[in-house]
Amino acid sequence: MTKDTKITFYGGIHEIGGNKFLVEDKGTRIFLDFGMQMGKVNDYFSEFLKPRALNGMGDLFEFGLLPKLKGLYRQDYAKHMGFGGKEETAFDALVLTHAHVDHAAYIHYLRPDIPVYCSEATKLILQGIEDTGGKDDYLTFKHNFRIYENKKGEMSRGKGEDYQEPRKISVFENAKKFSIDSIEVEPLAVDHSLPGVTGIILHTSKGSIGYTADIRYHGRRASDTERFVERCGNSDIDVLLCEGTRVEETFSATEFSVEQDVKTIVNKTKGLVVCTYPTRDLDRLLSFYNAAKESERDLVIDLKQAYLLKLFQTSDQWKNVFPKPDDKRIKVYLPRKSWGLVGRDDISRYWTEKQLLQDYDVWEREFVDYGNAVNYRDVSGKQKNYIFYCNDYQLQQLIDVRPIEGSSYIRSQTEPFDDEMELKEERVKRWIEHFGLITSEKDWIHTHVSGHGSGDQIKKVIEGTDAKSLVPIHTEHEEYHRKWHDNVVNAQWNGSIAL
Repeated sequence: MTKDTKITFYGGIHEIGGNKFLVEDKGTRIFLDFGMQMGKVNDYFSEFLKPRALNGMGDLFEFGLLPKLKGLYRQDYAKHMGFGGKEETAFDALVLTHAHVDHAAYIHYLRPDIPVYCSEATKLILQGIEDTGGKDDYLTFKHNFRIYENKKGEMSRGKGEDYQEPRKISVFENAKKFSIDSIEVEPLAVDHSLPGVTGIILHTSKGSIGYTADIRYHGRRASDTERFVERCGNSDIDVLLCEGTRVEETFSATEFSVEQDVKTIVNKTKGLVVCTYPTRDLDRLLSFYNAAKESERDLVIDLKQAYLLKLFQTSDQWKNVFPKPDDKRIKVYLPRKSWGLVGRDDISRYWTEKQLLQDYDVWEREFVDYGNAVNYRDVSGKQKNYIFYCNDYQLQQLIDVRPIEGSSYIRSQTEPFDDEMELKEERVKRWIEHFGLITSEKDWIHTHVSGHGSGDQIKKVIEGTDAKSLVPIHTEHEEYHRKWHDNVVNAQWNGSIAL
């Protein structure tokens, strides 16, 4: 094991996302993020062609989507695929900046005894994903390929759900330093399109490393980004890992301009307002919520959003930032599922409450009894009263709701950036056009801002942090970083740089 101080890059270099950076110092080894390389994964896998659990990490190793490092991965997978598994772990921690898949998805493959450090909001979002049907375990480790003796005395195979344990999750406080062996970690909130996103400063024996995570100045928490940059500028940063997703762009509208756009559209709409936005972008939910309040409508959210808002009410820090799931301007939508009993006239005559609840997963059932729960008949009957959230995987709800003439559709999420996304968007357009929300001559209303800063903002980050050297990450346009800094390090995948 090396005693040098260095950073090794296993993703997030010459690409957008997939951040996996290993920092080593005096024998201490910690990862900064452990995300999925979305572009490269899509080159080999799809919705119907997925990596096989039976091969552990092997299918991802095959295409260089995970680094082959002994002692890093869960022992049940490692043993099953013949990749060791009996050795002690040689890794001390994962420091996680936020819960987007390109930073967090591959936690599932890590050993459960490697502690994960993250903000409280990040933990809540991961919990929401896991509790509401996410296939990968983030907070809970489910042991697979387990052989046990059953009641008949026979050796039998067990599933992951048969034996599970919590992962070691340590919640850090904003701006409060903590140590992982020889490395001191300083977490600082930054502005991005999720709550609780954290930039990191690592203080090692050979110098300090700054890591922007995903960063911007145009959201609801621009002051967080300003404090992070200022702290980096005062910390004598030796190496700054700086994102650059949108460096080639020169302008960013603000989240507040999105909110104003939504208000304007809602106030002009005589029928139902149908909308979509990223499910866990609670700042965007807040924009639509504020528009609903101003127009005296109610925002109809889905069950996953209701569950996430409920989780955030358990936090002293966040409970007053976002609305409660039973807020008077919030309605929780109960979709027809399984037998489709909700909203039927004969529900009380022929069906019991228990039978109705059986249509829903366990985590969903408490919302059935919420006083602000609504179904398709409620929304369809009072369309002028609602802003109705309906994402691209929920379009069937429009068959039940049936928007009236004079309704509108607001699309508030990123535009497609590859062929697969373009095909998906064309399919969505056919649905929206079918229900009269747009016509073949008129496109939908689009208002959105990115979670990433434009070039002028990234230049401001680079200049403000005043690092001695700079590594472009999370970008395909490193040439912009070179214009703005005179010591840009050309890092490579699977390559290292020393402090």
